[in-house]
Amino acid sequence: MFVRRFWTVCMRTKLARCMFCVAGLFMTCAAIVAHHGTGTYDSTKSVTLSGIVTEFAFTNPHAALFVDVKDETGKVVSWAIEMNSPGVLARAGWSKKMFKYGDQIMLTVRPSKAGTPVGLINRQKPVVVNGKEVLKADGTANAID
Repeated sequence: MFVRRFWTVCMRTKLARCMFCVAGLFMTCAAIVAHHGTGTYDSTKSVTLSGIVTEFAFTNPHAALFVDVKDETGKVVSWAIEMNSPGVLARAGWSKKMFKYGDQIMLTVRPSKAGTPVGLINRQKPVVVNGKEVLKADGTANAID
């Protein structure tokens, strides 16, 4: 009853009703537009990294792995690797204890198009930690001792 009275009293013209509906639509769609994609990564290239884990953030909205990698000249380059959300990763068997500071790691990423040391993990390639394959090439986790 209150809603109907509000609607008829406050929204007397068709224009006001239309503007009210359009404003509601824009507010509803804002979250969809706000999410970024993976367009900043080059999906045609893969880079295999071997280095030392410095941090693993198993947090929303995307998990992230930070790895120090030596380049061709021996200089240490700090890479940031973006991953799926923790929920998606947990369903594939991942956990927040999967990677620890100091772990020796080898993984494959889709590099940034900008050439910066940032990448998107390629879950279709295995991940090896301390000589043991902890993630299969299909992105699911192996048991960790």
